[in-house]
Amino acid sequence: MFSRVLPLAFGALMLFSCGEENSPLPPPKAQNETYTPLKGEERDFLKKVLSSVFPPSWEILDIYLVTPSEDKDLKKYLVRFYSPTDHAVYSRYLWFSPKGELLFTYAYKVSGERAYPLIPPKGKEHPLENVSWVLDFERIAFSVNLPVTLTVGDRGTIYLVWNPYCKVCYQKWKEILKDAKERGLTVKLIPYHNVYYPLDNLYMLIYILYSAQKEGLPAVWERYYAQSKDFNDFLERLKKDTFANIGKIPKEEYNSIGYALKQIYQLLAQVKIFTVPTTVRLVEVNDRLGLAKGYVYVGEIRIEPSP
Repeated sequence: MFSRVLPLAFGALMLFSCGEENSPLPPPKAQNETYTPLKGEERDFLKKVLSSVFPPSWEILDIYLVTPSEDKDLKKYLVRFYSPTDHAVYSRYLWFSPKGELLFTYAYKVSGERAYPLIPPKGKEHPLENVSWVLDFERIAFSVNLPVTLTVGDRGTIYLVWNPYCKVCYQKWKEILKDAKERGLTVKLIPYHNVYYPLDNLYMLIYILYSAQKEGLPAVWERYYAQSKDFNDFLERLKKDTFANIGKIPKEEYNSIGYALKQIYQLLAQVKIFTVPTTVRLVEVNDRLGLAKGYVYVGEIRIEPSP
């Protein structure tokens, strides 16, 4: 029985991504990393397991075995799938272990050819990570006076990777502000544009950030999110204002913000974050040494205090 042969699953998959991303295979993390197309019984089995977790409309296109894996006890795969909702093709990594568990945004137990949700131990569904790169983001933002602070609190800092095409962010914007203020958290937005997004996204980000330099980020965020009746109306209002006013932005400020967004994209690419929204929750920070530790929730908005 093949289920005895294939190592079953403990892994990470970026499920909830906003925007229009037609992603090719990502570049290898290391010079000796290779992608081998999965075929035969192993591919069929893995496809059935993933299909029991993915939304029914998603079409699995390709599955690759990635070697070597970062951990010798984990078997690593790359899956490419098409989302008709986003009209986009995504590429995502999976890591599997012999524990019979599958972790996407939640944990799953694999039984036969299906995966069933599990309730992971509190605080153990994501490992504590080195997130010192957020300090580099802060330096980029400071260097060009980029407004990124949405709320101010004294019980920890949350970073939210965000852009105007993030539908989940639009749907939860009231909840984000309410939870952050009630819990005394500082929420900072990491504006994100990558090469697969439409140029509208870049222009809207530049317009929002330039406006926020004059009015403050909370005021701009509140104006566009609060005054729209739904997500499409929000985008239409923002696009209309963007293209009516972006030509009025002084060239120096326009280029400064655009260059900062390019640096942020390169920074996130280095740490393998390609998904909006993604939440980074800081736990420990040592500014003097340039060190930071925290939790990274890919594809999720997690506004919660440090344990």
